[in-house]
Order: sequence, then C-alpha cells, then structure tokens
Amino acid sequence: MDIATELTTRAAHSGAVNTLAMQKDGTILGDNTDGAGLVRDLCDNLGLVIIRRRILIVGAGGAARGVIAPLLALEPAEVVIANRTAERARAWPRLSQSSDRCKSRHSLHQRRPFDLVINATSASLSGDLPPMSNAIIGPETVCYDMAYGKTATPFVQWSLSRGCARAVQGWGMLVEQAAESFRVWRGIKPGTATVLAALKERALSAS
Repeated sequence: MDIATELTTRAAHSGAVNTLAMQKDGTILGDNTDGAGLVRDLCDNLGLVIIRRRILIVGAGGAARGVIAPLLALEPAEVVIANRTAERARAWPRLSQSSDRCKSRHSLHQRRPFDLVINATSASLSGDLPPMSNAIIGPETVCYDMAYGKTATPFVQWSLSRGCARAVQGWGMLVEQAAESFRVWRGIKPGTATVLAALKERALSAS
C-alpha cells in the first residue's frame, strides 16, 4: 500500500494490496484480487451458493480483509469473523461496509454449524490448527482453507475428520486471483480451467 499512488475500491476497503499496476501517467495503482479469486473459486469452480448462507471466517488478518467485501456482495445471511486477538476482532465492524450482516467474535459459542467455514489464518503453513470448536461443522458444512500444499492441510484434515460435506484447500483461489491480477495488468483475463485441471491431477498423483 505504501508503494501505490492510488488504490482501487477493493484494495482501500481491505487495507491490503497484492497487485501493483503501472499506469500510463507513471502512477502506480494498488489492487487486491484475493476476494475476486476466492469468490470465483467458490461459486464458479466449486458451484457453491452463498446467498442466505451463514459463513464463518477464522482469522482477522489481511487475508480475511481482502475477501470480506466480495463475500458480503453475494448477500449471505451473515458473516462471522473469529480471531484469537480480541482487539483485532473488535476492529472488524469499522472495516465492514455491512455491519448488520458482518459480526466479529473473540470466541465462538456456537450451537449450530455454519454453511461455509473459511480458514484465513496462516496456521496451516506451519502445520498447525487455529483454535476451533467442533460445533462449527455439520454434515452439510463446506470447509475452505486459503492455504494450500501438496497434501491436505491440517485444517482440511481436521474438517474431514469432523464429518463436513466437503473440504478444499486454496489452490483455486490462488489461480483465480492470479488470473484477476493478469486482467489488471493486461486487460485480458486468461482462462483458468487447464491450470486447475493440472493442479488437480498433480494433487491426485501426490496422494
């Protein structure tokens, strides 16, 4: 963000930049393509319906901030952000454009499962799990880890062991946000199907 001369709306809202584009006048545009990448993977690649669904995002860092506005635009029933740090969790209502549907919690006292649980923490990268309750997951819950690896991440393994409907790691988000960045740079969005198919084949061979 410090390098950018100006920000797109989605970058300004998220407070995070992952794409820089040089403009014709020499200025630098800062953008955030994470939200677009996640939404395309969830809706287009995985075929999920977000409208009127209950979503839990675990983690309140930059990764979560980059996706909250695009998720809210799909009109879920509610989006709950849970974070270990109470101060960071309390800051979310100020960051959300739709605070009536976006709630922040320092701890989860959940009686019924969510429709979609997104792990936006970096715990999987170190082989760990964020603190979570079994109650957040039911037989119809889809679990999504923004992190990814050659084999199932700890969050994906944990979700499957709790009986979720489906658990996915974030390869699709990685590919789709990269395609969106290419569109920002070149004005053309490349197809992603062949890349996703290659990643799926690689994952199957690794398992």
